[in-house]
Amino acid sequence: MAENIMKSQQNDLSSLMERASKRDSTVPFDGYSRDDGNIPGNILIVESSDCVYSFAKSDIMDRETLGEDRIRVYVRQGATAFRLGRMRAGESQDAFMVAMEDIAPPTSPGMPGEPKPAGGPVGLANAEAMEHLAPPSAADMPGAPRYAEADTGQAQAQTAQPRVLAPPLSSVGSYWTNSCIAGDTFANNCAHFLSDAFIRAGYTELSAPNPYINARCYTYARRPIRARDMWAWFASKAVRTSSTPTPYTGWWAVFQLDESVYWGGHVALFDSNSWTYYGTGWHGAWRQYMYQW
Repeated sequence: MAENIMKSQQNDLSSLMERASKRDSTVPFDGYSRDDGNIPGNILIVESSDCVYSFAKSDIMDRETLGEDRIRVYVRQGATAFRLGRMRAGESQDAFMVAMEDIAPPTSPGMPGEPKPAGGPVGLANAEAMEHLAPPSAADMPGAPRYAEADTGQAQAQTAQPRVLAPPLSSVGSYWTNSCIAGDTFANNCAHFLSDAFIRAGYTELSAPNPYINARCYTYARRPIRARDMWAWFASKAVRTSSTPTPYTGWWAVFQLDESVYWGGHVALFDSNSWTYYGTGWHGAWRQYMYQW
């Protein structure tokens, strides 16, 4: 009797481990489902009235029922799918690629002496809800950089103003709102929200067709959403570079990368004078690519 119970428990554990392994390197999508009548072998996931996905059933590694006919499917990372949504006449309609901007990056461990956020909600273990939770209180430690309040005045409400010369990097922080002006979000928003601040600060070249920008958000705002694209743009503008954050060296556009952890990388704006950053997080343990212009 006891032996049968142990075998049953082992079988249950093996089943759970097998199911968990199916979800490694997958991206979850929730919605109402049915077979895609236009593409044999595909399933439709109706996420909302504005967004419908069509996935190949062979790319769905696991699924679970959420109630009624609503399900959550776990799609193989890197799978090519179709994303249908509201559009404007004249806009190109591209296949939707399950890519880095749709996957939450790992939470960065805190490191002694790294800069603190300049204001607003910051990195959380649950990246899908980071904008809804307050950050923990900062511990007062000797020599720690001070907390920099984000500018909540008129600058944040202004729309982008065309300028002949590139605005100083120091002006971008006042436009940081930890959001996109169109209100949309991804699981990873570092480039999405930082590009919004750059554009509203006057970097309108990021709004226009740009050789360094290959992916944008799916709203009228069309903000760049890939950290590697922003990295290429940073590098194209730079007149000074560094690989080490150093106090009192001014403002820097920063790309942080550890491909063994997260291939997509991370972007932030760094004020070394106040030792604060503007962004959705700070990965101090990753390699630092820093740019000034």
